[in-house]
Amino acid sequence: MKLLGILVLLAAGGILLTIAVRAGEPDYVPPEVDRDPPVVPTELSGPAPPGFVVRAYDVEGMCCSGCSGKIYASLTRIEGVEEASVDFVLGTAAVVVPEDLDAARIEPALNFGKYTASPRP
Repeated sequence: MKLLGILVLLAAGGILLTIAVRAGEPDYVPPEVDRDPPVVPTELSGPAPPGFVVRAYDVEGMCCSGCSGKIYASLTRIEGVEEASVDFVLGTAAVVVPEDLDAARIEPALNFGKYTASPRP
């Protein structure tokens, strides 16, 4: 019985050796991770320049700095946005945009996934 166990272990070892030899070089490449994510400003740098206006929003659904990063990226992709800020602690977002930019263009950038926004009074 002991001899049978040894033969089974030797056979298993031979099979594993064959697999290892035929496997070749691994081709897995780990994904690149951004070790220094962009800093999301929590407030605007100052008042809006002439011809621009600040639009502020209350945003629900943010729970961490990752959430604020997603919203910030979404806001800065809007054509015409001069500056943006997002504060997940206060649940607010603000953008500096040209006076003639329709507010309806901003709201979809704030209302996606689990996030919902409403203009601040």
